[in-house]
Amino acid sequence: MYSLVSAPVLGFDLVRRAGGAEAADVVATALALGPEHVPALAAVARPEEDRAEAWAELARATKDDATVRAVAASFGAGAGATAAGADAAVSTAALRRLEVSGIGGLEDLMGCLRTDVFEWAWKRSGGVAVQDEDVARAVSVVCDAVAAAYAMPGLPAGSRALLVAPWRDALERLEVAEPCLGPNADEVGALVARLAALDARGLAGLGAGVEASRRSERPWAVAVHAASWAAHLSGRTRCAAAAQMLTVSAVHRAGMSARDAASGSWNLVSGAVHALVVADLLGDDDRAALVEPLEQALPDV
Repeated sequence: MYSLVSAPVLGFDLVRRAGGAEAADVVATALALGPEHVPALAAVARPEEDRAEAWAELARATKDDATVRAVAASFGAGAGATAAGADAAVSTAALRRLEVSGIGGLEDLMGCLRTDVFEWAWKRSGGVAVQDEDVARAVSVVCDAVAAAYAMPGLPAGSRALLVAPWRDALERLEVAEPCLGPNADEVGALVARLAALDARGLAGLGAGVEASRRSERPWAVAVHAASWAAHLSGRTRCAAAAQMLTVSAVHRAGMSARDAASGSWNLVSGAVHALVVADLLGDDDRAALVEPLEQALPDV
């Protein structure tokens, strides 16, 4: 469901969750990790038996999380009743649930971390992939921290502290470079900084950009696909994913609501950031379709 290639999708789900910014911060840092960081991470990892109850709490905290597919199915099942005269509030409630429903879930996020973010951590031979014990322990530290943030605020404080503490301890020992943003890092970073500085008025103003994007002759989905393809072909998939995670953190902390994100504001900012990562490779029409609506909506700096 999630992959680094489709990082904007993961970003869309994270930006609408209470702990989304914190989860995105961990993922962004994890994208800059390499084999040299394994010893420090493995050294702080907790034994599986010490984490078992916290993960049971995680399962309980996320078991009722709605997915877009499930909500859409329930909405379809009630369509007949609505047509027969049921209260229109039922339809409104379903749409409101869609605004906060995930395209994927915690299991999908863990799969993306283990297989995509830590793709380098697997030894492969004859179609079989394995991890040695130290690497598996190191990866567990990152997974625990991301999962704890993802499950906020439903996860009890004690379980959250247990899962996050090793990651915080590791950060004090690790020397991790800034996430790679590619050859256009300055331009990407400047846009993310502008997004992080938005106030309530600036966030509200993104609506004009959303409408401009919808009026564009170049469909947003087509332009984003082109940007994703350019990132893949140029080897910038991880850079693009890191940029998406930094964008989640920026707009989430700036106060973007789940409703605004679902109404198009996330697509607007996410598409523009994605385009800038590959700005030197993207066609003019695609770049304009993704960047210009946002630029027109952002406050002057």
